[in-house]
Amino acid sequence: MNTPKVYLKQLETLWFQVTGTHCNLQCAHCFISCGPKNTTHEMINVETIQWYLKEAETLGVKTFYFTGGEPFLHPHILDILQESLKYGQTTVLSNGTLITEDIAQTLGRVSRLSKHTLAFRVSLESFIEEENDQIRGMGAFKRAIRGIQSLVHAGFNPIITVADWSKYGKFTKETAEELQLFERSLNIPQIRLKKLPLVLLGRCAEFVRPYDEGERVTAKCFDNYPMDNLQCATSRIVTSKGVFVCPILIAAPKAWMGWTLQESLGPYTMESPACYTCRTTGLTCKNEDTDANDVVRKSVNEFYATAAIQPQKELCCPTSYNPADLSHIPPEVLNISYGCGSPMTQAGIEPGESVLDLGAGGGIDCFIAAKLVGKYGRVIGVDMTDEMLQNAIMSKGVVAGKLGFDNVHFMKGFLEEIPLADGCVDLVTSNCVINLSGQKEKVFQEIFRVLKRGGRFAISDIVSDREVPVSMKRDKKLWGECISGAITEREFFTIAKTSGFYGLEVVNRYLYKEVDGFAFYSVTARGYKYEKSKECKYPGQYATYRGPFSSVSDDDGHTYLIGIPLEICTDTAWKLTNPPYKGMFIISDMQDKEVKTSCGPKCC
Repeated sequence: MNTPKVYLKQLETLWFQVTGTHCNLQCAHCFISCGPKNTTHEMINVETIQWYLKEAETLGVKTFYFTGGEPFLHPHILDILQESLKYGQTTVLSNGTLITEDIAQTLGRVSRLSKHTLAFRVSLESFIEEENDQIRGMGAFKRAIRGIQSLVHAGFNPIITVADWSKYGKFTKETAEELQLFERSLNIPQIRLKKLPLVLLGRCAEFVRPYDEGERVTAKCFDNYPMDNLQCATSRIVTSKGVFVCPILIAAPKAWMGWTLQESLGPYTMESPACYTCRTTGLTCKNEDTDANDVVRKSVNEFYATAAIQPQKELCCPTSYNPADLSHIPPEVLNISYGCGSPMTQAGIEPGESVLDLGAGGGIDCFIAAKLVGKYGRVIGVDMTDEMLQNAIMSKGVVAGKLGFDNVHFMKGFLEEIPLADGCVDLVTSNCVINLSGQKEKVFQEIFRVLKRGGRFAISDIVSDREVPVSMKRDKKLWGECISGAITEREFFTIAKTSGFYGLEVVNRYLYKEVDGFAFYSVTARGYKYEKSKECKYPGQYATYRGPFSSVSDDDGHTYLIGIPLEICTDTAWKLTNPPYKGMFIISDMQDKEVKTSCGPKCC
């Protein structure tokens, strides 16, 4: 037989068989026969995983998957995931039965503090409980559903994988009605499904049937089919026994590629019959493009692409602008401007500053900022919608002609992945676009990243009086109209503070509309970037609060009584002498020439 080889195009994805073949379930069709007593592959310790992550970084790997067995059997799985998230996007493949509310909430906090995405895939056999438990064991379905719901409560939207039994006739085919019932029972805004073919190895070969002799790949199988499409052309998996070519073949001795990633970069001869399944079904263990955030992004993009071509007067909540701010802006821009309150006049923009406007749309707020920053300032507008960007770029010349200088630049990009370097702008603004993102924590983290120390944001957005129900989140039109994606005002400010911002202010707030008994408000807010310095000390400085209140407390827990000096560190002194606190305090000169103590953890 002419057995082809597949060559590694680029190592893009690294898998970890983190718990080896240890699993709390013993599914009848498991292709690597995992179970409570299977020790073919052992758990991988934290130190080994750290070593491989560092090697992966040198090879440019940015995507990581953790599977088993059952990953949540690993006693250090939280530490492992925190470590992986330092290096790139991380996904955990689980049967869901060990995920509790406490674990999910902890994972949510880990995710919010990371600059990379943490995702989950939970496997089932069927949407039907009885059929699922025939394969996975009594009660497995209910425990998995509780695990999925716990992840949802923690802010995740896990991919749910089910096995494709359609060729083997062992179970009832799920109907559309059963899928809808399943979706409603989970109460997930946008269910993410991935159907996987059976791999006829391990216990699955005994339960269903083994591969027959004709089910092998040959060179002819790849006529007019690029081998780069195969998962093994871009990924490898680490186990307790070294590196294997793919997650499916960790029980195949000939699929062992070496002990290091560098050793595993060679070609693989596709002798396993499982390669036939990959070729004929297009099987990939990766997440593919099923991310709910991508679904939201695509829907919003289509919505505003249409609005860029055909102006919609009542889209979102059209903003009223001061005519004096618009004198240099062509009417074509005004006709496609959608927002909930331009933050530009509330941002305290100074001549010469650099401003980034997120979700720039047709460019109206960028063009207002261009006039305010003047000839020596600069304005960058970022938007993901080609049609909006085209209109903004076409109007740029007209605006430059009227102002007498050209200081605006438009770029294509996403709120969650701002295409700018760290610490490069003084101000970030947005007008009713953060509610359109499914990853608001990532948006604020990106805003924090691109701001200079002491930089600020001025954001106008829609918030809700309480959590938006699932029925609204499923409505694509309400997403585009800034309703479905709204979060509560409290959550908005919590995310901003958790991202590192201080001095948060509500500049403006008014009721926008009510939908099905839910109140939605337009809020304009400001916040400032602070990063603790390496040289923070107590040199004997004191801050005295001027009033008019009897006392005030800052974000770091210092309470200042009116007229009573309080000793502060150099970092706190820096904060109090800069906006938004500037002018509220009298900062004394240094009382002692020698520095007393270093700033401790309770300082700021």
